[in-house]
Amino acid sequence: MKKLIKKLDKNSSEKTGQKRDTNFPFAILPKERKTLQFSNKAIEKYLPTFDGRINLNIAFRVPLKSHLKGLKLRMLSATKNKYFVLFYWFQNRYHTLTLGAYGPGFGVKEVNTKLFDIYEKHTNDKGIWIKDPKLTKIDDETKITKSQFKNSQKKTVRETIELLCMAGFPRQKMGGNLTAKTIANVVRVLIGYSWRTAHLRYRDHNDGSGYVEFRVNKTYSRRNKNAKAVDGWEGLFKKFPPGDPKHFLIETSKTRNPNGYRSLYDDDQFGKLLMEDFTSGAIKRFVSGFSGYGTKIQILYSLKVLWTFAKDIGLLGDKPGVNPVLEVPNKKPVITQRTPGTDSAFTLPELEKIYKASRELEEKYPFQVQLIQMEMFCGRRKPELMKIQEKYIDYANRQIHLPAHTHKIRKVDQFITITEPVAMVLQNLRRLKVDPRFEKIKDVPWIFPGFRWPKEKRHDNQFINTEMTKMKTVHHCWEEIRKLSGVKGSQNMFRKTYSTIGKDEADLSSEHMIRLTGHLNENTLDRYYYKSHKEVIQKDADKVATLFDFASYKRTG
Repeated sequence: MKKLIKKLDKNSSEKTGQKRDTNFPFAILPKERKTLQFSNKAIEKYLPTFDGRINLNIAFRVPLKSHLKGLKLRMLSATKNKYFVLFYWFQNRYHTLTLGAYGPGFGVKEVNTKLFDIYEKHTNDKGIWIKDPKLTKIDDETKITKSQFKNSQKKTVRETIELLCMAGFPRQKMGGNLTAKTIANVVRVLIGYSWRTAHLRYRDHNDGSGYVEFRVNKTYSRRNKNAKAVDGWEGLFKKFPPGDPKHFLIETSKTRNPNGYRSLYDDDQFGKLLMEDFTSGAIKRFVSGFSGYGTKIQILYSLKVLWTFAKDIGLLGDKPGVNPVLEVPNKKPVITQRTPGTDSAFTLPELEKIYKASRELEEKYPFQVQLIQMEMFCGRRKPELMKIQEKYIDYANRQIHLPAHTHKIRKVDQFITITEPVAMVLQNLRRLKVDPRFEKIKDVPWIFPGFRWPKEKRHDNQFINTEMTKMKTVHHCWEEIRKLSGVKGSQNMFRKTYSTIGKDEADLSSEHMIRLTGHLNENTLDRYYYKSHKEVIQKDADKVATLFDFASYKRTG
C-alpha cells in the first residue's frame, strides 16, 4: 500500500508539478486546483470558476501535523456562501463536519480555536481520530436542550414529538388512541421517511385503538449485519438521532419520499423551536416546503395533533390560546378540467359491469371479491367491513352489528341491514369458510380473513383472534376488476355511489342516506342516529337494494 501511494505521488508530481493531497490517500489534485492561504483576506478574494459544479472545496495551506489538517473552504455556486468544512478519516472512511459559515464574527481566528478544541477531544497523541465529532455535536446539543428546560415545563418541538410517540398517540376528544392508519400518517409527517420509520409496524387492537410494533427492516438488516429490533421509542430515537446522516436516512427514496422532504423532527430550524414559539407563522413556513393540497392537509392535521397533545399535558402554560394550525390557510385548488373517471360516484350501468367482472375473478380472489361486492351493496367504509366478525351477524334480526370501536365514530354502536344482496355475500362467505382449500382460516373470527400469516399458528387461539389474521387489502383484485369492466374510478367511490343512487333513484332523503351509510359526525350523531328506528332503517336499506337487480341472488355453480 505504501509503495502504491509513493508511486502515485511520483507520477502526480511528474505530470502536474503538484503533490498529492494528503488529506485523501488516493486523491490526485488536478493541475488547475490550488491551495488557499489560511487568512480572512485570502478567503474574501477567493472567487472560483464553478463550470457547472454545485460547490467547490479548496484546501488551506496549513501544517500537515497541525490540528488544522483536513480543513477546507467550501463555496456554493448558487449562493456564493463560504463554509469551513473539516474532512477527517474515522473508522475506515472519510467524514465531513461543517464548522460554520464564513462571515462577520466567524473567521480564521474563530475556526482555529473551535477546531483546536475538537482536535484535542477526538484524536489521540498520534493525531488519529478516535471519536466522531458529529456524534459529539448531536450529544452536546441534546444536553444543552435538556439543561435549558430542566425543572421547566417548556419543551422543544422535537422533544414534544418524542413525548407524543411514547404516549401512544392519544385521541384528542375521546379516550383511547388514534387508529393504526392515522398513526402511520402522523408518524410520517413528524419523524420522517427514514430508516427510523422503516422499523415500525402499525396495528389495531380489537377495540379500534392503534399501536406501534418495533421490528428490524429487512433492507436495513441486509446492509447492517447483526441488526436487532430497537427497544421501544427511546431506543429508536437513540439509534436514529435527528439530523441528516445519509448512512441511515432514506429521505430521497423514489417510492417513499420522491421529493426528499425532511420531517419536522429532523429539521434543525423547526425541531429546536419551543412549542410555545411554534406559532402560525412558523407553521406556515414549514408547510410552505411541501406541495400538493392533500399533502398539506395531512401535515396540518399532524401538527394539530402535536399541538393539542402539548396543550393537554401542560406544555403551553395556563393560557395556550387557539390552536395556531387553525390560522394556517390551505385553499383547495380550482379544478378547471376533471380527469375522466374521477367523478365522485359510479352509475348503475357501471356498477353492473363491476359486478360482472368481479364474478369472473371469484376463483382467483374469492374473499376479496366478496368484500368489494359488500362495499357496493351496503355503502359502508372498507375498514369497517374488514373488522366484521362472525359473532356480529344476527340473521334473526337481519343485522350486522358494528360495535363503536369498529367504525370512525366511536360513540355509538351501528348496524348494517342484511338485505338480499348482502345476504348473498354472507352466504358465499360461509360456503368459502368450510371449503377444504381454506382449512387455514377455519377458526379465524373475521368474515374477511387474510392469508399472510404462518400456517402453523392456526391452532394458536391467542394469535388467531388478533388483527394479524384479518384481510389487509384488495388492491390487486380491484385493479383487475377495473381492467375487465373498463370502468374508471376509485374503490372509495362505492360509498358515495350508494348515497347518490339512494337519493336519485330510490327517492330517499339525505337524512335517510346518512343513517344507512354512517356518514355521521359529532354534530349529526344525535340528530340522525339516536332517534332512528331499526324498522325505518331496514325499510330504507331494502328500497336501495332493489336497485341492484343485476346481482345474482342465488349463486349458481
